[in-house]
Amino acid sequence: MIAIGMGANSSARPEDFSEVLAAAWREAGRCDEVATLATAVFAAHVQAAALKAGVSFRPWMLIALRERSADCVTRSERSLSLFGVTSIAEAAALVSAGPGSHLVMPRRVIGNITVAAAQSAAHGKRSK
Repeated sequence: MIAIGMGANSSARPEDFSEVLAAAWREAGRCDEVATLATAVFAAHVQAAALKAGVSFRPWMLIALRERSADCVTRSERSLSLFGVTSIAEAAALVSAGPGSHLVMPRRVIGNITVAAAQSAAHGKRSK
């Protein structure tokens, strides 16, 4: 399973989310689910992009993203200071992909939107 996480800043335009999701999907090679911070002001735009792409949308509470923050490989000082998470996009992807998941596409910044992709743990592989 491949989950794509998305984050954004306040300058992100609603119409850009679908385009950025499509670019991340191409790079990751697959997309089973799109995830983000449930309380983010842009969460509805992520949900609309997922709906348009025909994949599941998973909104996550901040506490869940914080649990995977240490597994993120990039660091956004803004995200860290505002939310206590090193990358909303990476943490959302990792949480959605489940325990033992790993990033297959670290955070990319495309305009005012960030995306990352994580893959679920292989069948039979032990979780961390």
